[in-house]
This record gives sequence, structure tokens and C-alpha cells, in this order.
Amino acid sequence: MFRQISDNIYIRVSNSFDSNIIYINAGERQVLVDAGTGMYPDTLNQDLLNIGSSVNVLTDIVLTHSHIDHIGGVLPIIANASPTLHLHKSEGDMINSGDMRLTLSSTFGVELPPMRIDSLLEEGQELCLGDVCFKVYSTPGHSIGSICLHIEEEGILITGDTLFPGGSFGRVDFPTGNPQQLVASLKRITEWDFVIALPGHMNAITSNAKKHAESSYQMASSMFRYQ
Repeated sequence: MFRQISDNIYIRVSNSFDSNIIYINAGERQVLVDAGTGMYPDTLNQDLLNIGSSVNVLTDIVLTHSHIDHIGGVLPIIANASPTLHLHKSEGDMINSGDMRLTLSSTFGVELPPMRIDSLLEEGQELCLGDVCFKVYSTPGHSIGSICLHIEEEGILITGDTLFPGGSFGRVDFPTGNPQQLVASLKRITEWDFVIALPGHMNAITSNAKKHAESSYQMASSMFRYQ
């Protein structure tokens, strides 16, 4: 079930291995941020129908990184639609070369077929899709290509697996994970202006989100001080 966050932004919070999925009605563009594992495509489509959309009309999927719990759901979607796929260049280039290692699919006993990333994102880029513009920030640490997406005019930050509620943050023990980079990324997040944070797992932070960011930064700084 999608929960409405603003006039045109909804979040579907997962209670399983799936990532959260964010839906944005951007006028002429229908956007998902992250796509889950793809294990329950019919349920996702029904949840989209309930808010006036569907898998068939999606125009864009923006991926906060390429781990299977975020990117696996692309496959059933592209079987029914032709959305543009957006991912940070550092991970998108690998996928476009046929190297799927950073998806972690083999780690979890799944073989993802090759796919094409159409739009390779970079630090500081403004990505405008229909009525919504995102500022793209590179926030490595959980993975080399992890990004946050800042919708500045709405005070919303989409944090992927970099920042979670209550002082939590993404793990750093997968390939290209790096604790020092994660601490630096969390510090950057504390310097941005936002009220709401939509993470890749756990619940949305719908008020005072910067306090959660500060707690996560302090916790990570303490945990990784001697690494």
C-alpha cells in the first residue's frame, strides 16, 4: 500500500526483503524511485492502480543503487512497459558492460539477466522528470554508486540505503561498501535543507528529518572511528 507524502509523492514501505518503493506523479512522467526485488509484481501493480497509476504507464525508474532488493523489480516492469532507467554512473557503467556483480544477485542465489541503464547520473546533476526536479548527490558508503535525491522545493530527501530513521544507516560490508565514505556522506546530508526523508528501508521520516540525519552521522562516526 502506498502512503501519500505530498500532493504527488507516495511511498510504499516494505515489510520484507524488498526495498521501499517511491511513486511520483510528475505530470507527463510517471516515476518510481527504486523497484524492490520484483518478487510481487502483481501486488505492486495493484497498489499503483489504487492511487491512479499502473506499471504499464511508468516512464522512469530512478535507482538509488543497484542492489537486487532495489533493482530486481525492474525486470517485471520492463516486460510490460519501457521506462527510462536512471542509475549513478559508477554502477550503471558496470551493468551496461554486462557486469552484474554489484547487484548482489548471485549472493542471494538469483541470476539477473543483463539490462540497459539509459541515464547515467552524476554528482550535482539536476534531473528533471516532468513536473519534478531532483538534485542528485553522490553518497557512497553503502555502495560506490549510492545516491540521494533532493526535491528542494518540497523539502524532501530520498536517501536510499545511506540514511535510515532513528540514527540508523546502511551496512558497509557488501562489495564497494566503505565506512569512511559513509560517514562523510552522512555528514554531507546534515548540511542540506530538508524536513522529510524517504529511506530505502524502514519508515518514512515525515518531520524533523535533519535530527535523524544528525543522529545517524554521530552514530556512524562513533562506530567507525577506529576503522
